[in-house]
Amino acid sequence: MQTDKPAAIRSSVAHVLDLVPASSFLLTAAFGELRSAVMVRFVQQVATQPPMVLVAMEKGHTTSPIIRDARNFALCILDRQERVLPRLFAQSPDQGVDAFLTVPHLTVPGGAPVPTRALGYIACEVVRHLDIEADYEVYIGMVHHAALLESSRSKGPRPGGSGAHRSAAKRSKGTARVTRVASRRRGG
Repeated sequence: MQTDKPAAIRSSVAHVLDLVPASSFLLTAAFGELRSAVMVRFVQQVATQPPMVLVAMEKGHTTSPIIRDARNFALCILDRQERVLPRLFAQSPDQGVDAFLTVPHLTVPGGAPVPTRALGYIACEVVRHLDIEADYEVYIGMVHHAALLESSRSKGPRPGGSGAHRSAAKRSKGTARVTRVASRRRGG
């Protein structure tokens, strides 16, 4: 990386950088018989038309070549109280070991596995991959599908859960109902 100025020492800027939102997401990918996943903290929306997200992932994970070959990935939104999945995917599985053999999951468009314990998912096609000469690499994905999982919604509110996701689902359901009622009134 060419720059005239040295980077700040993390400890001197951490009090400000830690204010930037970070959360727990499970990034999953599949190509052929290979399936893998990794916990990621840094995810950001970067465009609305078309919708795109940016994901920063630690370098050297076995999921990287799978994403490269598949050109797809899924971001699984996890409940804040979720303890099993972060523990299970905290470390990179051995090459060739199917990380989802014992995890109940579904396969979303694009082929990525999504654990049924997730609140929802965002299925993306890779449009850019950047090696930023740091300890992370960056993927930008165009969103093709996104959904909240029925099993998550049917359990009702969970303490400390992500109420924003459920609130958004209720708002979108309400909007759809209002649209149907309005079209019936117009005779549609």
